[in-house]
Amino acid sequence: MKKGCLVFLLLTFYSNFSFGQFLPETPSRPKMAIVTVKQPLIIIGSLETNHHSLILDRSNLKIIKTYTDSLELVPFGEKGQGGIILAQLQTNIPLLRLDEVLDYYKIPASDRTLKVMVDNNLVNPDLFLADVSRIIKIEKTKQAITSPFLYSLNKDEEYLNIITQKD
Repeated sequence: MKKGCLVFLLLTFYSNFSFGQFLPETPSRPKMAIVTVKQPLIIIGSLETNHHSLILDRSNLKIIKTYTDSLELVPFGEKGQGGIILAQLQTNIPLLRLDEVLDYYKIPASDRTLKVMVDNNLVNPDLFLADVSRIIKIEKTKQAITSPFLYSLNKDEEYLNIITQKD
């Protein structure tokens, strides 16, 4: 047991200091990591989305079937790697894609090239799907410096942030 602990401590010490000079983190050298989490693809009728890109009252969504087995996901290819959820709406409300929502809110063409956030979380614009009655407003903003994730090293980069009603 003592030998195992000693080996662990030596490996920990070695890994921290043997691969180059230890440099403390400074404001000019921020620590960044890209973390990709495979989200399940949600299919509502013929529309594809994911949890973060869907603006909808969750009680209006009925799950029909969930696919998680790797053999069941093969026909869906790479986009199905996180799983597939087949769902339908409880009530018949229109769901709009991002371009339709931006038209509805009369967002100028110059702002339509900005990355899109929903409640300060970056979303995939190709999977964006929304019930516009759940949107409070759309504003042009910069990412908050206190955000737990940095989406860009450019602190002046602007985003379209879609503010939604809280459940």
